[in-house]
Amino acid sequence: MQIGRMGVIFGLALVVGSIISMWLPESESQIEEDLFSEITYHTGELKLITDQLVALRDKVVGSQQAQIDQRLQKAADWLTAFRPTGETHAERTAYLISQRDELLDLVDELSALRKSLMDSNPSATE
Repeated sequence: MQIGRMGVIFGLALVVGSIISMWLPESESQIEEDLFSEITYHTGELKLITDQLVALRDKVVGSQQAQIDQRLQKAADWLTAFRPTGETHAERTAYLISQRDELLDLVDELSALRKSLMDSNPSATE
């Protein structure tokens, strides 16, 4: 996995998200805009956590590196699959809600992994 490539993907996801949010009509899509803003915020959290996991990956060995790689791949897969779609307001809103919930679960999962690795490898936090 190329670490630099992941950083570019996360950055592009944030930029694309901002651009897409500008296209949503104001009158009927305030909920969509709020959901998209929330997703953008949590994507920033995801980037911070993945950056920390990438740094932590170099300080652990074996199965712990494999765990980090799997979770980083899951984050990259979510980012590349996220594409707000839908013909109607209801479809777009439902999609954004499901993606927000999936993203929150992913952030929680990565945070727990980071915490467990840091707790089991105190020297890795230095």
